[in-house]
Amino acid sequence: MKRRILLGIIAFVLVVGLVGAYFYFKQTPDIVQDKPHAAVQAKDLLAAFEQDTAAARRQYIDKVVEVTGVVKRVDTSGAVVLGDETSPSEVVIGLDRRHMKDYESLKIGSVAVMQGICSGYAKSSSDPTDLLASLGTTVQLRSAGVKSKQ
Repeated sequence: MKRRILLGIIAFVLVVGLVGAYFYFKQTPDIVQDKPHAAVQAKDLLAAFEQDTAAARRQYIDKVVEVTGVVKRVDTSGAVVLGDETSPSEVVIGLDRRHMKDYESLKIGSVAVMQGICSGYAKSSSDPTDLLASLGTTVQLRSAGVKSKQ
């Protein structure tokens, strides 16, 4: 009886170890190589979230999105910001670890095509007395990379 219990515990630990090893060593897919659900200009993506947040959420959130826009800022820690210099609204793109060096080929003011998963947004209020209203709308993409530079 003790032998069966011991064998059962060993089998359980072995199965849990194998499942854990599978998830630990599993490679995440490279989103930049996938076919996008939507291809959109940065200004159009921002306008979609500013006009109808619910519809934009259904269309873009948790989907692979290809965004074309002017490079506003480049952060060497792995973020690229697309948008118009005259507008406070922007698309913030977090680079995937496989594409961390992509920012080196980007120049501020140039047009870039980025692809990633649309993960969230922050919308400013339309109340003119609200100080945060001047911050504009921010749309975030994660697991992204540069698809092409122009």
